[in-house]
Amino acid sequence: MTPTTPKFSLSRRIFALAFLNVALLMVVFLVFARYQFHLEFRSFLLAPVRDRLEEVAAAVAVDLEQTPVAARTDLMGRYAASYGVDFYLFDNEGPQIAGRPVQLPEAVTGELLRRPADPPPRGHGDDGKNPPGRRPRPREPGRLRPPADRPEGRGGRGGRGSPPPSVVRQAFQLSGDNMFWVGTRMPVAEPGKAEITRGTLILAAKSFYGTPLFFDFKPWLMAMTAVLGIFLVCWLPFIRHLTQTISRITRATEQMEQGNFDHQLPETRSDELGQLSLAINRMAARLSGFVKGQKRFLGDIAHELCAPIARMQFGLGILEQRAEPAELPALEDVQEEMRQMSGLVGELLSFSKAGIEQRQRPLEAVDVGEVARLAVTREAGACEAIRVDIVEPLMALADREFLLRSLCNLVRNAVRYAGDAGPVTISGRVEGGEVMIDVTDAGPGLPPEELDRIFTPFYRLEASRNREFGGAGLGLAIVKSCIEACQGTVRCRNRTPAGLAVEIRLAAALHTAP
Repeated sequence: MTPTTPKFSLSRRIFALAFLNVALLMVVFLVFARYQFHLEFRSFLLAPVRDRLEEVAAAVAVDLEQTPVAARTDLMGRYAASYGVDFYLFDNEGPQIAGRPVQLPEAVTGELLRRPADPPPRGHGDDGKNPPGRRPRPREPGRLRPPADRPEGRGGRGGRGSPPPSVVRQAFQLSGDNMFWVGTRMPVAEPGKAEITRGTLILAAKSFYGTPLFFDFKPWLMAMTAVLGIFLVCWLPFIRHLTQTISRITRATEQMEQGNFDHQLPETRSDELGQLSLAINRMAARLSGFVKGQKRFLGDIAHELCAPIARMQFGLGILEQRAEPAELPALEDVQEEMRQMSGLVGELLSFSKAGIEQRQRPLEAVDVGEVARLAVTREAGACEAIRVDIVEPLMALADREFLLRSLCNLVRNAVRYAGDAGPVTISGRVEGGEVMIDVTDAGPGLPPEELDRIFTPFYRLEASRNREFGGAGLGLAIVKSCIEACQGTVRCRNRTPAGLAVEIRLAAALHTAP
């Protein structure tokens, strides 16, 4: 039986199951974090945004102290060009301080006008911890410094060495008008003046995920790459080792199906697959002993029957010379039965000989065309419509006697069952380092369920169990044994629209005949 390729391989199923397992674990973790710690997935994305926003706000606050009021809109434009988002500065009472004119959505305006916490007054101590006239330092991460990609020409306090104004940590994120809005409260100081305006820095972008300032995909990509790498390191060797072992077991069982019980599996694994390999090796050894013993038993019986059959045929010959004319028909029937018995014994000898000598006879380069013409010559008496379609030279690695016997049996079988339907053809070709030999006819073919059973010893179709077609069901079994003795394979298939083809595969010889 020809092995079929699985629709979904085992390795793909294991990979899919492992990925599903990881995905389910992530979902369980998110659900647990949501109900146990009251965390949402959005908070994981927005937490870094707040930190980056506060750093940018600190840098903007420092630059505002160095920038005249008339130039603040240009400052917002430079920051917008650097970060790829729109920068707006608003008074907490509603008026816009800097940035190009914009109409805020109602939700953003409402958040802007909501009463923020008061910043610490300038020039006063911070709970007695800072002396008068000194500003408190930011809480995190110490002293906030402008990022490296901030607009050029705006640094620190213009060389005065004072720390930047503190940023009040009250941020909000809203979506509206197909824009994503982010804002944070911050003090706005004017150059040369002591008072501080309560302001809000608002950033707007068309997409949260498409803006590096809001969503930086690189850490997520690195995390996913690390997870995938760990997954491959943990699972790939296991899956490859598992599938390779299963593939070896499959090939071994296919060899056993073809009658080759000498193929041994490695017994290095200590798990269930190792135990399965050991059991298959033991089963193959026992089956090999059974099959060889059966063939040897059949050969011994056939050999022992040869002598009495020969004596009986000799006695029938003498009796035929002395019999009366009225007794001749009955004598001919007995002689016909003896001829059939003699043919059966000969086939049994051939079958057992081919099976026992599979590993004892060396293989050689054989001219397939020459052997095919010799087979046709031997079987030409039964049917003249036998053709050889082989382009010479076609050299195969085989035993010449076994190959000749196989082709003779196939031609004889084709002539017996389909000789009247059309010509019987022997063709050959080289394909993928193998020699393909086809014996085809134009007969009715076989039922599909019978194609894999006709090489079984003593197996015959019900329609052929009569004296006219005869046969002991050993012809194709002998073909299989002979071809396997040549380390080849044989199978049959139905042709379209009608006919049967028996295909022999042999290894191609390394050199061709001159």
